[in-house]
Amino acid sequence: MKRTIMLGLALLATLGVVAANAVSVSASDHEFIASKTAKTKSKQTNSQVFKTAAGTLECTVVTGTGTMTEGKQTAHKEVFSYSGCKAFGGSATMSNADFEFNANGPVKLEKSVTIVVGAGECEIVIEPQTVEAASYTNKTGGKVEAEAAATKIHSKGYGNGCGGPNTEGTYSGSVLGELEGGTIEWK
Repeated sequence: MKRTIMLGLALLATLGVVAANAVSVSASDHEFIASKTAKTKSKQTNSQVFKTAAGTLECTVVTGTGTMTEGKQTAHKEVFSYSGCKAFGGSATMSNADFEFNANGPVKLEKSVTIVVGAGECEIVIEPQTVEAASYTNKTGGKVEAEAAATKIHSKGYGNGCGGPNTEGTYSGSVLGELEGGTIEWK
């Protein structure tokens, strides 16, 4: 059987770097500010670690892409892809994760993520959900780093040793996002 893990929650932390849809906010709310309309790209600044009832998944290469509109926005969407993943002592593959990062912290995994461990004997699926876990830091050169320490991530394991339903999964990791030919800022 395959193992499906929705590592989208982990990605949520990394996607918080850019905002896609412009939304008006009050003066006390945070925003992402883009100097122009352009594509975004993100890359990990450390390992991405997701823990489930079945064990730990760690990916060493994470990249993300999206688009931002010039000006202020409270949310940004980005698609992350993962490689260099290991889980439960063996190799693992993970499907892309579609995230929506909110400048005020919550990250929404928009589609299910599947993690397959080994030759498919175990699959972990993470269904769409929202977690309160991302924080943002402005970096030199007009970039933003998103860091996540998400808890209570829901997933479901299928196959031998996959752990079944889990509501206590965790994710930690960070990504650095930038706007091609421009700058982004979190305020």
